[in-house]
Amino acid sequence: MTVKVGSLVYRARNLPQHAAAVGAVSAGIPPLLFGSSTKLWKFVDADALVKALAVLQQANWTGGSAVPPNAVALNYTVPSGVEKAGTVRIGRGQAAIEYSSLLDLQQTEVYQALVQGAAWLGSPGFAALAADTVAERWRFATWGEVDTALQGWVPGTPYPQQLTTHRVARHPESVLTWYDPVNMKFAGSEFRNFFGACGSTAKYLIGRVQDLGGQVELVAEESGLYGTDGAATLTQLVQADYPGPVLINVVNHAIHEFVLERATDGTAALFQGYLGAYDALWWAELKRAEVTVSGNELSTLQNLRTTYGGGRAVPLPTLLTNLGTFMKVDQLRNAGIAWRALPFLPQQHFNDDGLPSFDVKVWQVTQPQAVLNALRGRQVIDQQFTSWLSLAVLKEAENAAPQ
Repeated sequence: MTVKVGSLVYRARNLPQHAAAVGAVSAGIPPLLFGSSTKLWKFVDADALVKALAVLQQANWTGGSAVPPNAVALNYTVPSGVEKAGTVRIGRGQAAIEYSSLLDLQQTEVYQALVQGAAWLGSPGFAALAADTVAERWRFATWGEVDTALQGWVPGTPYPQQLTTHRVARHPESVLTWYDPVNMKFAGSEFRNFFGACGSTAKYLIGRVQDLGGQVELVAEESGLYGTDGAATLTQLVQADYPGPVLINVVNHAIHEFVLERATDGTAALFQGYLGAYDALWWAELKRAEVTVSGNELSTLQNLRTTYGGGRAVPLPTLLTNLGTFMKVDQLRNAGIAWRALPFLPQQHFNDDGLPSFDVKVWQVTQPQAVLNALRGRQVIDQQFTSWLSLAVLKEAENAAPQ
């Protein structure tokens, strides 16, 4: 997501400008910023200065009377009042700092970053860190630490220890502000907001495992999985070798979202709610549950729940095959038959030109016993409970559900 070196933050989208700005420094463009007695350069922040240097470098700007490129012309203004010409200002309002000479500018962190980071700003290794969506960020105190950490590492290979020490993990959002069964009581409508729809079910299952001490960390993420290649990637993510239990969040933003919890032995269980049909407690076959469909639709769902719900290990190869069939259809409006083979809400039809695609996040739980111990200590589950973490969270929810 981001790489932080000192107090400066680098993202994949701004690395090209930083790399080009290195060339601007070596080409001598920064001195040209101070070459006019009638103009003032204004930048809202250090990143804006870097982007301007990159533009000036690419335009071969020579300073003096040469008009700057349109992309930076707004930063090049006639001073007014007490403002000094021939200066560079970085920041806004009271936080702005003005530099009247190149020597002053050379002392700033952004200038030093361009000089010291020259070897790495355009490198594949640094670019790979900035593009890593699994990490919340990478954090280095100095460019020397970057140098040491990246030496010998080949992008695309596993991160060595000297790199992982600088990685800040991504964790799911805490849900304690809205859902804390230990300290809160809920109205019926409130409770349905937690586990009565697909998106909220996924949010509160994963967030509650984190809040109970599970130490949930994002270890893989893919977006827009579609077609044959997308189906293969989804299968790979679900079947990959993980050192502990994982919560696999799969979502098509137009229609449905669900959680597959996979144990270390490779078995998996499906947890979900479905707006207007059933809540997550019903799917898990808990007593204090709500289902709003009836007749043949309910009978069909009950049969699917017998195979895919109730906290049972699902037939994973069949599920992945059927998901793949759905993903290979050209449009959602044509995916009805493939959708009805899936254990969600089989009778649904779509009037949508969108794609039958999925976004996937894999959350690894590094402290699963902390979750179970917390719930055992409150007698939510008994001492012999060794089943799914998601099922334990739903048992807690059942206890907290309004009468």
